[in-house]
Amino acid sequence: MLFFQPGTRSSMKTQDVLDALFLHEPGTLIDGISDYLDFIGSANVSTSTDPFERLLLSSLRAGSHANAAISGHQAAIRRLFPATPQDAICAFCVSESKGPHPRFIETRLTQEHDSWSVTGKKMWGTMAPAASILYVAASTGVIDGQNQLSMVAVDAVQSSVIQHPLPAERQVGGLPICDLSFEQSPVRDNLLFEGDAYTQYIKPFRLIEDVYGTLATQIALLRMGPESALSHSHREDLLALILQGHVISETTMDSPAHMLLISSYLSASQAHWQHLMTNWHNASSAAQENWQPQQPILTVAAKAREQRRLNAWAELDENEERIRETN
Repeated sequence: MLFFQPGTRSSMKTQDVLDALFLHEPGTLIDGISDYLDFIGSANVSTSTDPFERLLLSSLRAGSHANAAISGHQAAIRRLFPATPQDAICAFCVSESKGPHPRFIETRLTQEHDSWSVTGKKMWGTMAPAASILYVAASTGVIDGQNQLSMVAVDAVQSSVIQHPLPAERQVGGLPICDLSFEQSPVRDNLLFEGDAYTQYIKPFRLIEDVYGTLATQIALLRMGPESALSHSHREDLLALILQGHVISETTMDSPAHMLLISSYLSASQAHWQHLMTNWHNASSAAQENWQPQQPILTVAAKAREQRRLNAWAELDENEERIRETN
């Protein structure tokens, strides 16, 4: 049984984004993660089915770096899984003991009569301790040497799903995170998501989360205003980056040209972040405590992004050469 195609793009207009950033009263900033998760699931955010709009609405209330990361993470999941219940908190469960590469995924998806279930172990389940739905990559077997992967959803709160808390040295950034065990855990609604799990979900998720997580941080910092000690010129740069991120969210994020736009955006965002750090001593004590800009960003999967950038240029250069030869 198959579910739906992934890839929900933003439908917001540029003026809508500007109005939300400058004209609408977004409410009090929320520092605590528990209160922030309640807010994300509330009607203030959950009435929107546009992942970017949800990100925008929730990031305007993010009073900490951790909460901004949660906003980007949850929006990225909804970009790939648009039928996610509006008030749900979700986790994306891929990595296992040897890593996230498809050949290392040993969690099994099996069918007995007409029912699907998953059995196996997952590591680094970001948001899993707070989640109601787990999106899980699982194998249906090996064909011609290739591990066949599917994505399924599993209800998090059930006896067949066991959480394993992480020791302090494995916890990063203050986000809820744990390892997970599944023992014939029923697949939610007995539905498999359409397409190969690696190409349709695993591969794009890291890139989408990078974009959305960066956007969430930028929106939250712009919202903080004077408390962050950002000058008007810093905030203007943030505004330009946010609008560039919005343009990216309107694309399918899967062509060579899209990859170059994303690469440019993330590089400019990293440079802005580093420039911000040099002035961060002027920020309020609360801002310094909740944001900790000394922590590096966009370092996870940097090599993979760089390879995608090089591949994008190689494909575009090849196309240009083909056009010149044709003419």
